[in-house]
Amino acid sequence: MERRANLAKALYDIGKLTFAALVIGQFISESQNYFVLIGGLGFTIIVFIVAYKIDGKR
Repeated sequence: MERRANLAKALYDIGKLTFAALVIGQFISESQNYFVLIGGLGFTIIVFIVAYKIDGKR
């Protein structure tokens, strides 16, 4: 059980870092790349869903 909790926390952290780097970085940047924006949002959502599923099995 402890391993699943740690894995879920790590995935949440990866999702937050990805969101900060790829999604928020696009709004700060002068040039916008919509491929990176959509890819970052998709990856963040997928990682959050996987972490939620892992966390829910405790």
